[in-house]
Amino acid sequence: MRSTLGGPLWHPPPVQVRRAKIVCTIGPACDDQSTLEQLIRAGMDVARLNFSHGTHEDHARNFATIRAAAEVCDKPVAILQDLCGPKIRCGRFPGGTRDLVTDTIVALVEANRESPEAAPGEIPILYEGLAQDLRTGDVILLDDGRVTLTVTKIEGDRVSAAVTHSGQIRDRVGVSLPARRVRIATLTEKDKADLSFGLSLGVDYVALSFVRTADDVRLAREITEAWGRPTPIVSKIETPTAIDNLEAIILASDAVMVARGDLGVEFNPERVPIIQREILGLARLHQRPVIVATEMLQSMVTATRPTRAEASDVATAVFDGTDAVMLSQETATGNHPALVARMMARIVIEAETSAFYRPLSSEQPGQRANVAEAIARNACDIARDIGARVIVAFTESGLSARYASKARPVVPIVAFSPNEVTRRRLALMWGIVPQPIDALRSADEMVDHASAYLVAHGFCSPGDKFVAIYGAPVGVVGTTNAIRVRVVE
Repeated sequence: MRSTLGGPLWHPPPVQVRRAKIVCTIGPACDDQSTLEQLIRAGMDVARLNFSHGTHEDHARNFATIRAAAEVCDKPVAILQDLCGPKIRCGRFPGGTRDLVTDTIVALVEANRESPEAAPGEIPILYEGLAQDLRTGDVILLDDGRVTLTVTKIEGDRVSAAVTHSGQIRDRVGVSLPARRVRIATLTEKDKADLSFGLSLGVDYVALSFVRTADDVRLAREITEAWGRPTPIVSKIETPTAIDNLEAIILASDAVMVARGDLGVEFNPERVPIIQREILGLARLHQRPVIVATEMLQSMVTATRPTRAEASDVATAVFDGTDAVMLSQETATGNHPALVARMMARIVIEAETSAFYRPLSSEQPGQRANVAEAIARNACDIARDIGARVIVAFTESGLSARYASKARPVVPIVAFSPNEVTRRRLALMWGIVPQPIDALRSADEMVDHASAYLVAHGFCSPGDKFVAIYGAPVGVVGTTNAIRVRVVE
């Protein structure tokens, strides 16, 4: 059946399934187990630990609490470690803040890392080689672009700049220098220490900040493999150089994030929606999940309802085919984290059940596919053609379920896996409901188990059909080669 707009209609099963996933940033507002349980029940699929803030002890405590909350809620929740990256910051100011007035001249100096407090009239910048890497006329943005400076003169190690947009800045506020001249490595020494720590905890994904080339991704991957803990890499796209190398970065990554905060600093605001669609389009072609992030429901840091523009922003990302949407400050430090997550889930479901929702498959005409991918795609086609309620994937590694996800079927995908890590990682994937199963044995037993589960949990009723994909021989990784249609009894 098709909508009047030409796209396939999704016939939801008796139980409502949200297909785009929700990533929530963990912070002081939601780091206790009770609030985390509320977040999970409200819709959180992935918990983000932001290593730009907090100590290793803080993150270890949050990691353990998230795992405990997920167990209580009986839901696989992935944990995403977000590395800080080469974020440049101001030093400290007497009193903690400084007011900058339009048309005044300020002095920018390289901060002493041991004692980075400003002298009167100076703004200390924690960046080695500041004067050498700036040019007269360069624009410098402070605090995500809220304050703007223009370099007027460089004398020795001292940089003079005019304030072109005024405002108050705080200690350690972020500084954006001309990105193409910044010489800090994408993976800093702090990042390497944080990554080793995250891998020791057992994080499910690693987000790499300020990626510039595919080599940055490969370096992070080598570190995870050297640790003996190969972990999927999420590349955050937030610099002009990343846009220049976008396709290579996507191909080197396991997933990508549209990091709109820094994109909005590096590019004019009107460019960011175009870049977002470019990233979503390329990632779809190369079958990489995408997270759209930053200020999606920003007003709900304090408010109890989003603005109409924010609701439209979330819905637009869903219509454009994002795999996940992310909450940052809204859940980390906001007044009501669970309420925000619940609102995000409501907006996503409303968009997905509308007649305007027609997500595009990754399939390209004439493109060769491996056996597992071809099986997953055909299962999605069969499910649509016969009116099946659900696609069931039996998977060890999660790959067949991911292929089905990127084919964007008109029904949900229930992925049964005996592997706990696989189930958590599938929590990020569009349309997938991860579920445990004992060690995979025979195809008949697996399909019988799935049938009983689907009826018990409201996915199907007697007489409904579902499509199952699995591998023969059963239990061997990477052998998805069979499709079965089952009528529920």
